[in-house]
Amino acid sequence: MSFLYPLFLFALLALAIPLIIHLFNFKRYKILHFSNVQLLKRIKKESRKKSKLKQLFILLTRLLAIASLVFAFSRPFIPLSNRKSNSARQLVAIYIDNTFSMKALGEKGQLLEQARQKAIEIANSYRVGTQFLLLTSDFLPQHQFLLNREQFIQQVALIKESPRSPNLSEIYNEALQTIPASIKKTEKTLYILSDFQKSGIDMKAIRPDTTLFTYLLPFMSDKTNNLLIDSCWFEVPGRKIGQQERLFVRIKNLSDQAYQNIPVRLTINDSLKAVSNINIAGQEQSIIELNYTNNSQGLQLCKAELDDYPIIYDNSYFLSYFVRGKLQALGITDFQSTSPDYLKTLFADDELTAYEEFPDNNVQISRLKNFQCIFLINNQKISSGFKNELVSFVNEGGSLAIFPGRKSNLEDFNALLSSLNGKTIVSRDTASMGISEINYNHEIYRDVFKKQENEADLPVIKGFLNFSDRVQQNETVLLKFRNGKAALSVHPSGKGKVYIFAFTLDKENFSFVRHVLFVPTVYNMVLNSGEQQKYAYSIDNNEPVILNQNVNQNKLKIVNVRTKEEFLTEARTVGAGKKQLILDDMPKEAGHYLIQNENQPIQSVSYNFSRKESVPEFLNEDGLKKLIAGNEFRQFQVIQSSEVNFSETLQDLNNGKQLWKYFIILAIFFLMCEMAIIRLWK
Repeated sequence: MSFLYPLFLFALLALAIPLIIHLFNFKRYKILHFSNVQLLKRIKKESRKKSKLKQLFILLTRLLAIASLVFAFSRPFIPLSNRKSNSARQLVAIYIDNTFSMKALGEKGQLLEQARQKAIEIANSYRVGTQFLLLTSDFLPQHQFLLNREQFIQQVALIKESPRSPNLSEIYNEALQTIPASIKKTEKTLYILSDFQKSGIDMKAIRPDTTLFTYLLPFMSDKTNNLLIDSCWFEVPGRKIGQQERLFVRIKNLSDQAYQNIPVRLTINDSLKAVSNINIAGQEQSIIELNYTNNSQGLQLCKAELDDYPIIYDNSYFLSYFVRGKLQALGITDFQSTSPDYLKTLFADDELTAYEEFPDNNVQISRLKNFQCIFLINNQKISSGFKNELVSFVNEGGSLAIFPGRKSNLEDFNALLSSLNGKTIVSRDTASMGISEINYNHEIYRDVFKKQENEADLPVIKGFLNFSDRVQQNETVLLKFRNGKAALSVHPSGKGKVYIFAFTLDKENFSFVRHVLFVPTVYNMVLNSGEQQKYAYSIDNNEPVILNQNVNQNKLKIVNVRTKEEFLTEARTVGAGKKQLILDDMPKEAGHYLIQNENQPIQSVSYNFSRKESVPEFLNEDGLKKLIAGNEFRQFQVIQSSEVNFSETLQDLNNGKQLWKYFIILAIFFLMCEMAIIRLWK
């Protein structure tokens, strides 16, 4: 048993007053003279014994009555939690889960509405003057101020559903950061009202604060069937005009019910491009393929969707990309020798690519950023300044293909390869070596050959380079010599990639040029070049949005394609010439957003709701108690939100089981006993 006002127990010293009165009986007796007192002596002895017993009972009832009153004013209580203090000043933070999963129905209606009602009950259970703090999944700025009871109830009524799905540790840390540090000697309590979805429970990431006691109130929903589009992706990374696209859509069935002939539609710029029906069993997932052709250039706003009720926010998946009119390729040749025009011939009059050539002594450095792919063709030397420009080009997303010359300065090339995190050249070999193996799984050769032959008639190379045996984790060998060495390899560097040929592109290796392997190798390097586009974003992740092109001004406009709402934002410089949008959590709904510079769309950003809320896996009261016990969180406790006398339960949890009423009753009882003894004891 504990006391709210323990200093009042000093009043127990008042028990000495009736004791003193009893021990020192100040009542004076009169002397009466009798002739024969033998009979009176015997009566006197018997009466004195009964009188002493009566006085002892009266003393005892008085002591107990006084003690009961003292205990009552000391406010005794039995703690029902691990709290060590019970301060008169209290600050209460209440988190209301307003994620999409709280829209589900429970026994008493929608979970979010139940949570609102419980929050109001919690507020009403505290005494006047208590300060409140409201938290939701949005972590809104207006919820960072302390409120009184009336203000808190008004704010609770305004809560709407949110696409954000914070983890439990984020909620706890937000509460700690929002509670003013200046508040001292105040008892702080956090209530978390949620359905406690398993995907967001990360107890191990929580570092409990001993000054913040936390109550968890779980809400359970009825089981609901749900069919959703989980994700979408393309088979190959590059998007080109005239290209046959293969879009893969992953669909999940999170219910036990099987679905038959469910149509999945793909619309691009509000035009229907593909439809496919799907049959899927309960608790299964399936991947379907949607095929279409990019017939126009510019921004392509795509949406894959299906029909499913009652959960509809995950029925659609938005993605967008930009189709270029022509990909720009550049060849840089050795000015001291005449290089064959193999690449010029290959790209001449091509509808998808535009090809130019510069001699390496007259490279227009300022134009390099306009190209997506650069070929170094048989160069002998690479100056340090030119090397730095090439490294910057690759780091910003460009593709670099290197054909080393027969008389190349290996030190210059090794300096370039080292800066690009590639293997260095060890030696030259003048022998002939045949190519024996093709990596058919890579995007360069995937779907190029109808038949994949292990012993195909491949070209023979005259003179090749040997590279160091240093392990390059990200290196992919595309063509391999018969001796097992790489004839062509690729590795990423920065945001771009580097293709390295182990041989020279000249007349002595004309067998490679005339072979069917030459055209898809060089042509697909250009088609798959350039910085990869980000097709879709999740509202829940706050991913940075990098502009694909430079803009002259920092002020930009964001337009919601569906609602036509406009937002002004800024762009800040990150890296070399790149700019990132400052969104400040602007997207609140899934869909397409256009980025406009001077009222001209320059890029699209597609947002999707997080699929975390779609998984119907929740922790009940027993599961939460096990987690709390397993992590030894003494400041955490689970409350049953279905309690009949919920307000009384809250008061008992916060203030302990109050006993002062019982002591008042005891004091009255002992006083009545004293009166009964005095009046009825003859």
